[in-house]
This record gives sequence, structure tokens and C-alpha cells, in this order.
Amino acid sequence: MALVLLPNLKNCGVNGAVKWLGKDKVVLALNDRRKYADTFWFALFHELGHVLQQRIKVLLVSEIKKAGLETDDLIQRLEAGADAFSQNTLIPKAEYDEFVMMCSSGFTAETIRSFAARINVLPGIVVGRLQHDGYLTNQTALNSLKIKYVIG
Repeated sequence: MALVLLPNLKNCGVNGAVKWLGKDKVVLALNDRRKYADTFWFALFHELGHVLQQRIKVLLVSEIKKAGLETDDLIQRLEAGADAFSQNTLIPKAEYDEFVMMCSSGFTAETIRSFAARINVLPGIVVGRLQHDGYLTNQTALNSLKIKYVIG
């Protein structure tokens, strides 16, 4: 497998892609779209999920909104499977569900840091997941826990 890291192309809307070059050769490409580590790590594991699916003849492109992409049943199932693989690899489902229930009165930087340390991920990854699932807004003060970066 070859891993390619690229700067984001303006107005591209794509986080990553997997392209098979043969039965045993695959290129996994990622960029720094949105500049946040949680987006990068989710995209990396999402694309690795596609590699594990071994759909050699299908070009799979990861885009947050998936607008304009082929949406047949197979593609939808492959995307949902890759999403679940990424989510559960980064934050195990049972532990995440328990954390959300325990913090039903609200999330704090302290509770997020503690949970992140327990499952060995960056706190910003937890914040990103909580935002994705609608528990936090995108404008939360907890964004201070998210790390930004640029691929140079």
C-alpha cells in the first residue's frame, strides 16, 4: 500500500480516496481539508476500511456530504461500512455510548480529556465525534481541544 498526503485542492470537497492498482497494490490518498486532526484521522480509518473491503474495481472517494457521487446501493453500503469502521476503530461504540450517557447533563473539557485518555485518542477526536453526532455544535468552546495542522 502507498499512502499519499496532499494539500487540499480548493473547492474539491474530498478528504481521501482509495485506488487499486492491481490485485495487491492500492494507493490511499488523503489531504488536509478542514485542517483538523479529527477529520484527518476519521478519513484515514475510513479509507483503510475501504481497503479492507477489497473492492478492487471500485474507485472510492471520501467526501463529507457525498454530494454528486454515485449513490447506488453498493456504494452506500461500502460508505456506511467504512464510516462504521472508522468510528468504531477510533472510539469503540460501547465505550462511546456509555460516555454519552454518563455526560447527559453536558460535556466539559475535563470529561472529554479523561475519556480520550482512557481510550487513547486525542480529545479533539472525541469532540469531532460529538459534533458529528449532534451532541455539540460546530461553534462549541470545546473546539479548543481540536488540533489544527497543514500538510506542507
